[in-house]
Amino acid sequence: MIVDYFNHSPIRRVMSGVALNLRIAHVPLLGSACLALAIGIAQAQVATAPGEQAEQFRQAGLSEVGKGHVDEAITRFKRGLQIAPQDARLLDAIGAAYTLKNDLETARQYFVESLKIDPASVSTRQNLGIALFSLGQYEDASKQFAVIRDAPGTQEVASLFLGMIAQEQSNCTEALPLLEASGRLLYQYPDALLSYSECEYKKGDARRATDGLAAFERLTGSTPAQYRQAAYLYTRLGLHEKASEDRKRAQAGNDTPSTVLNQARQLEKSNHLDEAQKLLENETASQATYDSLLELAKIAKERGDFAVAMKSLKRASQIEPGREESYVEFSTICADHGNDQLALDSAEIGLEQVPDSYQLTIQKGVVQEKLGHLNDAEETLRKAIAMQKDSSIALLSLAVVQAHSGRTGEAEETLAQAIRQFPDNYYMYYFQGKLLMQFGADKPDATRMQETAKRSFERAIQLNPAFADSYYQLSGLYMADSPKLSEQALQKCLKLDPGHIAAQYALARLYLRTGRRADGEEMLAHLKTQQRSQELKQQKQLRIEVAQD
Repeated sequence: MIVDYFNHSPIRRVMSGVALNLRIAHVPLLGSACLALAIGIAQAQVATAPGEQAEQFRQAGLSEVGKGHVDEAITRFKRGLQIAPQDARLLDAIGAAYTLKNDLETARQYFVESLKIDPASVSTRQNLGIALFSLGQYEDASKQFAVIRDAPGTQEVASLFLGMIAQEQSNCTEALPLLEASGRLLYQYPDALLSYSECEYKKGDARRATDGLAAFERLTGSTPAQYRQAAYLYTRLGLHEKASEDRKRAQAGNDTPSTVLNQARQLEKSNHLDEAQKLLENETASQATYDSLLELAKIAKERGDFAVAMKSLKRASQIEPGREESYVEFSTICADHGNDQLALDSAEIGLEQVPDSYQLTIQKGVVQEKLGHLNDAEETLRKAIAMQKDSSIALLSLAVVQAHSGRTGEAEETLAQAIRQFPDNYYMYYFQGKLLMQFGADKPDATRMQETAKRSFERAIQLNPAFADSYYQLSGLYMADSPKLSEQALQKCLKLDPGHIAAQYALARLYLRTGRRADGEEMLAHLKTQQRSQELKQQKQLRIEVAQD
C-alpha cells in the first residue's frame, strides 16, 4: 500500500513523497518517508550481503527504523557498510533512512551509489526519482521514472510523478493522461489533485477542474501553500467564496518562521551575510520552503552571488507558483544585469501564474520600456493603473515612458495628476524634479523650469529627508550659482549614502573648481581605486547566464 510522507512539506517542492507502507515488527512508521520503500523491500529479500556480520548490522538497523530511531539505524547501516562497502541494499537503506530525516540531498547521494552497484534495482531507482522530485530536479527525476514505468508494481507511482513533472513543465497535454493513469493514487495526494485541476483548467474543462478541487478539499493535512494554490485556482474559476475559504485555511495554518530562517535573518541584520547564506543553503538543500528560498535569494543578491539568487528564486516559484515575489525578484536581477529579454520573459511567466499582479504588470511595462517597446510599455502600464487604487508607481512609470517617447508635455501632466492624487509621496516630487532637469534645459523658459525643479527636490527632501539622491540632484541645480549650497547638498548625500559614486565625483570636481586641489585629487584617487576594486569583483562573479542553468 502506498502512503504519504512529509505531509508538512511545502506543496510544490515535493508531492510529499510516495512509498510502500513500511511495517517492521508490526510498528507502522506513520507520516514518515516514502523512500522507506527500500527498507521494506530489503527486509523481505534473502540476505546476500558478503558478510554475515554486515547482514546483522543491516537487520539491526531495520529494527531501529521500526522503533522510530532513525539516527541509530543509520549508525547500524554504516557499520555494516564498513564491512561490505559494495552492498547495494545497505546503501539503499541508508538513503531511505536519510529521507526519514528529510535530508534529501544526502539520501540522493546514497541512492546514486547503490545504483552504480545494482542498476537493475527498481526500488532504489524509484527512491532516487522521488528524492530528485522532492529536490525540484524534475528532468533527472523524470529519467528515473521513465526507466521503471513498465516494471511490475510501479506503473501507478511512475505515472503519478511523471504527470506532476509534466504539469510543472507546463505540458498539460502529457500530464493529464499520466495523472489519470495513476488510478486511485491521484485522489490520495493534494499535490497530484492540484496538478490535475490546474491542467483541466488550462485545457478549458472547468467542471473537471472543480471536481479535482473538491477531491482536494476532502483530504486532510494539506499545507498552507497547498491551500493558497487551491484558492488561486478557485479565483480563476470564478468561485470566490471557495477561494476565500482556502485563503483563510492557508492563513490559519501558516507556521511561524522556522528556527533556521529566524537565525538567518538575525545574521543578516548583524551583517554576517556569509554565515546566513551558508545556513540557508544547508537548510534548503533538504527542506526548502518558499520563504527560506526567498530569504536565501535576498541574502545571495546582497552578497553579489547572483547564481545562487537566481536558482533560489526559480525553486521558490516552483514551490508556490501563485506568489509574485519570486518572479519580480528574478526579473529585476535580470534587468539590473542587462538581460532585459529574460527579465521580460520571467515577468510574463509570472503573469501567467498571477495575472492580477500589480507589481508584475509594472515590472513588465518597465522592461518593455528598457527594450524600446514604448507603445507596449504604455499599454501595460495603463493596465496597471486600473488594477488598484494606489497606482502611484504605475503613474510614475507611465510618465517615464511618455518622456522617453518625446511627449514631455504628457509626461508633465501625468506627474501633475500623480502629485494631485498622492501629495505625500516624496518620489513623485523627486521624479518631477528629474524630469524638469532632463527635458527643460533646452526650453525657452529653462530658468523657470530649473526653479520648479529645485522646489520639487526640496519638497521631496521635506517628505523624506533620508533619501540621499534628492540631495545629489539638488546639488546640480545649485552648482552654477551657489557652490556652497551645492557642497552642502553633496556632503549631506554622502553622509546618508557614503557609497554614492556620482556624488563623490561631483564633490571632487567641486573641490578642484573652488581651489581645494589636494582634497579633490585625494577623492579622485580614492574613487579610482574603488572603481578598480569593483571591476575586479565583477570579473570574479558568474555572469547572469550561468545562473540560468
